[in-house]
Amino acid sequence: MEENKELELFENQLEERLNELLQIVQANYHAQKLRDMITDYHANDVAQILPLLEKQQRARLYNVLSNEDLSDIFSYLDDPAPFVEEMSSEKAADIIEEMDSGDAVDLLEELNEEKKQELIELLDEEAAQDVALISGYEEDEIGSIMTTDFIVIRQNFTIKQAMNSLIAQAADNQNISTIYVADENEVYLGAIPLRDLFVARASDKLEDVIITSYPYLNATDKTSEVLEKIKDYAEDSLPVLDANNRLIGALTGNSAVEIVEEEMVEDYVKLAAVSESEVTEENIPLIKNVLTRLPWLIILLGLGLAVSAIIGTFDFVIAIIPLAAFFQPMALGMSGNAGTQSLAVTIRAIAENDKKAIKTRMVKEVAISFFNGLILALISFIIVGVYLLLFKNVALGEAFSLSGCISLALIVAITISGLNGCLIPMIFKKLGVDPAAASGPLISTTSDLVSAVTYYGLCALLLL
Repeated sequence: MEENKELELFENQLEERLNELLQIVQANYHAQKLRDMITDYHANDVAQILPLLEKQQRARLYNVLSNEDLSDIFSYLDDPAPFVEEMSSEKAADIIEEMDSGDAVDLLEELNEEKKQELIELLDEEAAQDVALISGYEEDEIGSIMTTDFIVIRQNFTIKQAMNSLIAQAADNQNISTIYVADENEVYLGAIPLRDLFVARASDKLEDVIITSYPYLNATDKTSEVLEKIKDYAEDSLPVLDANNRLIGALTGNSAVEIVEEEMVEDYVKLAAVSESEVTEENIPLIKNVLTRLPWLIILLGLGLAVSAIIGTFDFVIAIIPLAAFFQPMALGMSGNAGTQSLAVTIRAIAENDKKAIKTRMVKEVAISFFNGLILALISFIIVGVYLLLFKNVALGEAFSLSGCISLALIVAITISGLNGCLIPMIFKKLGVDPAAASGPLISTTSDLVSAVTYYGLCALLLL
């Protein structure tokens, strides 16, 4: 409740700020006053009002604000293409040159190929090289989301020389909290936290404040594979190296957060057997959504028909003990829930890529499922028995025989489903398939299959 109030307060404050901004832009202030007032607001706020302005109002902003101001604003735009199109290519190129290299690449990727190439040709040599470097890596590689915005000093500097180099580079770089150290060939040697350099005395040796074991990433590392490393170190930035250990970029904290969010979305949509575009994009054609979901639904339909066919083979049980059908949803539902819980934990263990931890987790998950099944079986034994006795007028012995059979089926089905929740993603991993890919729906359906066989098999074996 308190969180809802805080969220509502934040949204109200945001709405007020955006309204104030709109009024400022729409008022007839002279250029310098308008610039001073606009720059008092966060660049993200200005980005949010751009689509709400008239074209001529935006044109005035482009003229009033500096290229550096505009570069900050454009880095927050979800769809910058319409705004780039309404200004001259020279102006757009000037703005891109001021942007963080990673943000510049993201903006260029949103444009059509012709406009993109036109702007790249207008960039200065340094900006063009940065764009080419980052664009050269695959989307799932660290190099594609790194920035070339970082401070680097030489290992043979004195403390005073290092401070002078830091000051000289700081004007053109935003990520200054960690300073990287490299030799004359750009080979990475370590890092220095900004605070350590500030408190160092002029008589100290630079090598004494360099952290040579400071963590780093390789540009070709897959983002999904180094996610745990990024989260474990939780640094403001991590250096990114090429195949020759040369320092070519840095992964910032903001980019790390984006990686985590993207991985969460990716795993979520895979567990639900839908495409990522359905979650992240709004204007997806209906037919595309249908065709994206259909293959897995057809597979699950086949498994569902198999479950129904197996239940059909136990029609003689239902004919003799019709009350058994009443409790079928409970047995199937509980086992499916247990399997999904084990699945979530196993995918987490697989993501950490620790084989020993995966095996330990599997044993633990089966044990957890067994004891949960035992507890639920004891509860259902009493509740179902009493229900049959009092509300269905079933004889005492028959009531508790059926509830006992149901309870035993719960233990077996929940334990096997817990095992399935571990085995299925592990099998997917062995086959080279993402363990999260549709494991959720698959676990539910296979759990139904196991539960149906267990439940009616036990009823036939013990009660007939």
